[in-house]
Amino acid sequence: MSKNVRRGFVVKDEIEFGNQWVDTLEQASEELYYLVNRNYPIKSASTFIGNHYLLSERQRLALVRMTSASWQLQKRKEKELSSKLLPSCLHIDGFNTIITLEVALSRSLLIKGMDGTLRDLAGLRGTYGIITQTEQAIKLILQTLRNLHVKEAKIYLDQPVSNSGD
Repeated sequence: MSKNVRRGFVVKDEIEFGNQWVDTLEQASEELYYLVNRNYPIKSASTFIGNHYLLSERQRLALVRMTSASWQLQKRKEKELSSKLLPSCLHIDGFNTIITLEVALSRSLLIKGMDGTLRDLAGLRGTYGIITQTEQAIKLILQTLRNLHVKEAKIYLDQPVSNSGD
């Protein structure tokens, strides 16, 4: 049973992530990047920078989600797959992929991380519920796998997530 919910949608996003904040968030991200590359914990560093720029909690979350230390970026780059060299079996984080697609289909905010990955701010931790966009998100995943000629894929759904059996 799906619900008519806009996953990740927050009315204030249009203001807090609007044009007037782009430069500030970019500057804050550069400063957070500087600190995490000097081994400052991202949580305390983002609090410090968030306080300095008077960022909202959601802006701070976005900052953390989009910023990575250089060693993390390098590690992710090494794991990046090419559509020309796909492994015999592709392993997919099901909830992460489905929720990000649901957010996109809901026309809610997605942010692009320093590693090029699109991330959502849906904030679902330990719980999941099917919404109107869920079926379309799953169809998009399956169609993409077909288009890439993936022969085998394993989609993992975290067991500790309540309602994951649905």
